[in-house]
Amino acid sequence: MQTTRGFEPDLAYLKTLIGAGLDGISAARHELGGGVFRPPLTAAVWKPVAIGATVGALGTRLTGSRKAGSIAVGGLVGCMVGFGAVLAWTSRRFTSHAARTSLRLVNAARDSHWLEAHPIDYA
Repeated sequence: MQTTRGFEPDLAYLKTLIGAGLDGISAARHELGGGVFRPPLTAAVWKPVAIGATVGALGTRLTGSRKAGSIAVGGLVGCMVGFGAVLAWTSRRFTSHAARTSLRLVNAARDSHWLEAHPIDYA
């Protein structure tokens, strides 16, 4: 017969894992001096957004749609793609450092949880 143990230990473990991940992001931000975007986002954003809007509007126009609304939507989608690309590119240094630090702390929390459940007896 199996016993039910409830969700409390699992929720506590999940809270520990989430806390370790957030601590890793915080540590990475502290180690890099607080700056997430290198170079500053305002300086790097205009050219790729304009290129994305142009490509989106021209792509919609070349597909045969002659309505102004659909061309505007294509330009807006191109703007969003360009902005997302700039965001990913300028934050790549912070993102990689935060991912490595978070992964290291989450793995340490997982190892600690496993050792609690499976104690090693050398005696």
